Amino acid sequence: MNQNQLRNNLVYPKENVYFAFVLLFGILTYIFLAFSLIGIIIGVALILLSIFLHSLMIAGIRRNGVKLGESQFPELYHKAVSTAKDMGLINIPDIYIVESEGILNAFATRFFRRNVVVLYSGIFELIERDAEKEVLFVLAHEFAHLRRKHVTISFLLLPAMWIPFLGDAFLRACEYTCDRYAAYYVNSLEASKNALTMLAIGKELYSKVNQEAYMEQIEKESGFFVWLNEKLSTHPHLPKRLYELTKFFAADSVPEIREPKRKIWLGMIASIVIISGLSAAVWFGVKALEKLDFWAETAMEVEGATPLMKTASDNDIELMEKLLQEGADINEKDSEGSTALHWAVFDGQYEAAKFLLEKGADPNTVDVYGSTPLITAVFMEDAELVALLLEYGADTSYVDSDGYTAYDYAVEYKNEEIIELLK
Repeated sequence: MNQNQLRNNLVYPKENVYFAFVLLFGILTYIFLAFSLIGIIIGVALILLSIFLHSLMIAGIRRNGVKLGESQFPELYHKAVSTAKDMGLINIPDIYIVESEGILNAFATRFFRRNVVVLYSGIFELIERDAEKEVLFVLAHEFAHLRRKHVTISFLLLPAMWIPFLGDAFLRACEYTCDRYAAYYVNSLEASKNALTMLAIGKELYSKVNQEAYMEQIEKESGFFVWLNEKLSTHPHLPKRLYELTKFFAADSVPEIREPKRKIWLGMIASIVIISGLSAAVWFGVKALEKLDFWAETAMEVEGATPLMKTASDNDIELMEKLLQEGADINEKDSEGSTALHWAVFDGQYEAAKFLLEKGADPNTVDVYGSTPLITAVFMEDAELVALLLEYGADTSYVDSDGYTAYDYAVEYKNEEIIELLK
């Protein structure tokens, strides 16, 4: 490409595509919030809190950071100003250098109506190592964020960050764009590649890195988790940034490199299977707990429980016969509305349930949870007890407090044997 073609294609193609989705989702979200008083209050509160915290951070930088200017590193300052003007920035950003404890980074932001670029000292120190253009690349990258209004529209990005991958995809596209802008206006592909390499390995060793081998890691270091790590990140992986920049400005100098997709697809399929399996296990676990109808605890004392209920739970027919002869009420209920028949059914005691039904126990009593002995038997998936209760007149049309019949529960549990009995 000639210079005009390069300048006209500096914007990474996917940036505008993702921005359209981000803009649409952001506008729709804010419109939705505007129709809710609570939404307006929450939105305003979050905006004010963000402004307050941001102002505190910038205030510390303005006071403690070293501001580039006519009296502070004037040579680099004039080159930075010239680069900003070439990019078309009307208002030249305030540039601050802050101590970073060895961290290599920089960022662009706005403080009310002022553009601000913060450069960490770990990068700025490169001017002492004849790497001024590398420093200018980092500055120009941040200028590009301001030029493209990435900082100004950040409030529109907030709703999109709640959508998996969407907000991050837009931010990654912005990074590619800003890399192109910076390399073009610094007018040094080599320095730009060095600056990106420096972010990977540090300012001491970046000049010794084999950049071609580093870019080949796109193919060699691949797989599902590598792919997912990038998709959940606001920045592309550095070998890809280096490759994309080289391919854009000097396509003939770098071989075609493609990230293998096979491992990614296999990883996605395996993850879906594992997640589905875990979800199914949780679902069945919850259903199993639902079946443990705690209204008839046998390991603990239940208020109002009678000796007849406990003997029914223990399947002690002889003692049950004796208690009835002594005047025990066969349909007496405990504090949870359960009768001796409920207790027998819950514990799967067929002989005790049959004995009680033969002695006149009501098969249609309802406990405080809305369950009849028949529904309890379905819960326990005990087809033999279901058949016994039906034989003694259990009402299949009874609808519990959740709007379900015994048949509905049998269908839910997919128990074909019980479904056939209840048809």
